[in-house]
Amino acid sequence: MSGEPKVGVRMAKEKASFEKRLERLKRVVESLERGELPLEDALALYKEGLSLAGELGRQLEGAKNEVRLAQDGILKEFAVLENQSSPAGPVDDEGDAS
Repeated sequence: MSGEPKVGVRMAKEKASFEKRLERLKRVVESLERGELPLEDALALYKEGLSLAGELGRQLEGAKNEVRLAQDGILKEFAVLENQSSPAGPVDDEGDAS
């Protein structure tokens, strides 16, 4: 269980990083929407926004995959528990299912 705190710290850092990048993307969009920037600056911000959007999208996809894997693991555990608790059919005197 020594890996759990490290995972929690990593997830906290990723969340902070995600949140910071998302806030930066929002500021980029706001700046572009105002339309007051010179063309060169607007183009540089646009490229930065595309990059941020791609990074954030990939991180969201990764998080969705982690959730799916966690859910699959839990569902499989429940299925195993259900199979263990459900009777397999009649049992003869020797404990064998017939």
